[in-house]
Amino acid sequence: MSEYNTYKKTQYQSDLDYARQFIFSFGSNYALGTRLFNKRVRTATIIFYAFVRYVDEIVDNPDQKMSGQTHTSIDEFIAEWKGVTEHGPTSKNHPVIRSNYWLFTDYDIPFDYTFDFLSAMKQDLIKTRYTSYAELEHYMWGSASIVGHVMTFIVGYSDSVAFEYARALGEAMQLANFLRDVDEDYQERNRIYLPQNDIQVFAVTDDMIAGQHMTPELKNFIRYYVDRTEKLFDRGIHGIRYLHSG
Repeated sequence: MSEYNTYKKTQYQSDLDYARQFIFSFGSNYALGTRLFNKRVRTATIIFYAFVRYVDEIVDNPDQKMSGQTHTSIDEFIAEWKGVTEHGPTSKNHPVIRSNYWLFTDYDIPFDYTFDFLSAMKQDLIKTRYTSYAELEHYMWGSASIVGHVMTFIVGYSDSVAFEYARALGEAMQLANFLRDVDEDYQERNRIYLPQNDIQVFAVTDDMIAGQHMTPELKNFIRYYVDRTEKLFDRGIHGIRYLHSG
C-alpha cells in the first residue's frame, strides 16, 4: 500500500475535518463558496484554503491564538513546511501541513508556489509601502496569483493559457481587498499597499487616509484603481472557459 493510500485510510478524514472546522470558524464567504464545487474540488479547496488562512492569521493577528494553532510565528510554520516538503510528513505534523503536502503531491502542484506565498506573507511583517505597481505586482504574485494557479490545478484546465487568466483574477481579487481595506490596513498595521508613485500623482497624502477624509484627490485615486481592478476581473473571468471540473 502506498504512503498516500495509507494516509487516506488513517489521517485524511481527521485532517479534512480540522480544515473544514477551521475555515468555517471565520464565517468565511470563501468557505461557503466552496459548496458550488463538486465534492472532489470542494474538499481540495477547503484543505488548501486552510493553509492560506492559517498563515495569514499568524501574520496579521499574532496575538489571537487560533483553534489548533501550534506555531507561534511564520518562521516556525515555514521550518515545519520545508522539512515536510523535503522529507515527507509524519503523524506529528500539523493537520494543515500534512494535508497540504498530500494535496500538492496528489495534484502534482509545484511546492514552489507555497514558498512564494510564504515569502509574501513574511514580507508583510517588515514592509508597509510599495513604490511602484511593478513592485506591488511582485508581492501580489505570492499573496494572490499563486492561489489562482493552485486552484487551476485543482479544478483542472484544458489549456495552459488558463494560468495567465488565473494570475489576472488573483491580482483583481487582491486589489479589491486593498481598496476595501485601505482604512483598516493603515489604522491597524500602518500599511498602504497601493503604490506610492500613483498616490503622489493623484496628490493623495497619508493624512487624508489617516484622517479618513474622502477628499477629491483620494476619490479620484480610488476611482482609478477601481477601474484598473475591474479590467483585471474582466480579463480573469475570460479564462474560465479554459477550466473544467471532471
